[in-house]
Amino acid sequence: MNRFIGITLLFILALAPVVYADDSEHEKALSKYYRLEKPAGTGQFPAVIMVSGCSGFDAEFGKKSYNNIQRKLVELGFVTLRVNYLAARNIKSCLEVTSNAVAGDICIAAEYLKQQSFVKKGAINVIGWSYGGASAFRALRRTGSREPAQVDAVVAYYPYCVAARHWNSDIPVLVLHGKMDNVATATSCEYIFSRLGKPERLTSRLYDGAHHCFDFSELPAELEYEFGTLGYNEKAAKAAWGEVESFLKK
Repeated sequence: MNRFIGITLLFILALAPVVYADDSEHEKALSKYYRLEKPAGTGQFPAVIMVSGCSGFDAEFGKKSYNNIQRKLVELGFVTLRVNYLAARNIKSCLEVTSNAVAGDICIAAEYLKQQSFVKKGAINVIGWSYGGASAFRALRRTGSREPAQVDAVVAYYPYCVAARHWNSDIPVLVLHGKMDNVATATSCEYIFSRLGKPERLTSRLYDGAHHCFDFSELPAELEYEFGTLGYNEKAAKAAWGEVESFLKK
């Protein structure tokens, strides 16, 4: 699949009919693949919902990084919950699911966390990568019969904004993008961000010399693949993680 065809398919999926993830069978399938980790103790903890990029949590170039991020979040005192939207549908790529459907999964996960006695109410956050970031944006808006996700902050690493829409929620949002990203370009988000009702609630950071997946240490500095260029950038990754820590501690 060449880059143009792949991006075209993602655009078509973004405009596809809404698929609501609110039936009991899907909730069971989703919960089957939850990976929840929490700090030691019985107190109430803030939480982070993790939503992967298009290739999922088991992608060879990201598996170690997702594991490390989940571990670091737990060490910082957060309950963490992975939303494995691919495994729940027995699919391999986000090309087979709409961002609206993934947004529904985020809503379900948020409700699940609210019901847990060890989760602090009013402190449920989301971190999404690429397609997961775009889906997190989708989750912040009312769509048909689905209410916005009951979450309190969103972090989006290089969100694929072609599959996103603007939102009306006034929760704080942090966006982390690489200047050299040619898969999910920062410029593709500009129109969405320009339509926000409270733009002051958005913090956007752009990192020099950084490609798509700049925070995945398994990657070389540059790797060409079917949709564009991936590449690890240690300086950008460390700076971005510092932003995430500060943002989530507020």
